[in-house]
Amino acid sequence: MMIAANKPPTFGLETPIDDCYGSCGYGYGCGPAPHQKRKLNNPIDEVQELQDTNKRRKIQNEKMKLVCGSCYCPKDNPEKPLGEDAHFISHFAQTVGVADGVGGWARKGIDAGEYARGIMNHAKETATHMAAIGAAPVDARKVLNEAYENNADVQGSSTACILSFDKERGSLHSVNVGDSGFLLFREAMCVYISPTQQRRFNCPYQLGNHVRGDRPNAAEEFEVEDMMPGDIIVLGSDGLLDNMFVSEIEEVLVAFNKVSVGRDCDCHELASTIAAVALFNSEDEDNVTPFQMAAEKAGVEHVGGKIDDITVVVAIVVASRT
Repeated sequence: MMIAANKPPTFGLETPIDDCYGSCGYGYGCGPAPHQKRKLNNPIDEVQELQDTNKRRKIQNEKMKLVCGSCYCPKDNPEKPLGEDAHFISHFAQTVGVADGVGGWARKGIDAGEYARGIMNHAKETATHMAAIGAAPVDARKVLNEAYENNADVQGSSTACILSFDKERGSLHSVNVGDSGFLLFREAMCVYISPTQQRRFNCPYQLGNHVRGDRPNAAEEFEVEDMMPGDIIVLGSDGLLDNMFVSEIEEVLVAFNKVSVGRDCDCHELASTIAAVALFNSEDEDNVTPFQMAAEKAGVEHVGGKIDDITVVVAIVVASRT
């Protein structure tokens, strides 16, 4: 598996700020990088050496597509029944996305969920239009750029992660701002984790129209090549990533594979199962979570999970005749 990355310099919050509208998340690591495409030597990619090269050659010219499903569990808040997360799935455009409205805006009487929903609605419209006029594959960065521009009249801020799949080349293109992200699994083993963007604990990068908001060119851009039928992509907001370790998601995939033998995998069912575990962990004060470990590392006292909106999008690579 080959992964190329483009991590341009940030725009917007160039210096630490005290009034960060943060939404805590567990960072898998990010930092400054040159503005150029480069190969990433992700340690997790070493497992790819174990793959059968003959199998790789066999599927090299096979067309593929994504089959997707999702589950959303907004936290219990009667004042915000829709929560602050948003997501979209476009099978037609082979594009998915997730956004997490930054909760700190509530202190100013602003529902950041409206901003997140606006970004995702505009992203789906843009991706669908691109696909309709024959722009295949959809350019995830252009989708993010246009969604941001079309959301200019909405207050608030949010993270955003958008993925598009190239059916001809079998590659995945992603752009990400903040602490939402995705994981790639092959044969129930995690082979790649997208890095998250945080300036410090409780302060993710965030798209927004306010003076300190980040712009789309702050997004990290990745391309994952050599995707194979059976690969599973799990895209989520920090409500997922803060409450489940990678090993826990792998356990869910192993168990799901056992009960799915002989039938097609239901993406919605798998997403719901993962989300249910994340929800349970978020409410368990005795359970060690990624969020607790990140808090301890930052010198912040926190025990157990983090109650938050939880969004899970599952995309499975399957063989396609079209």
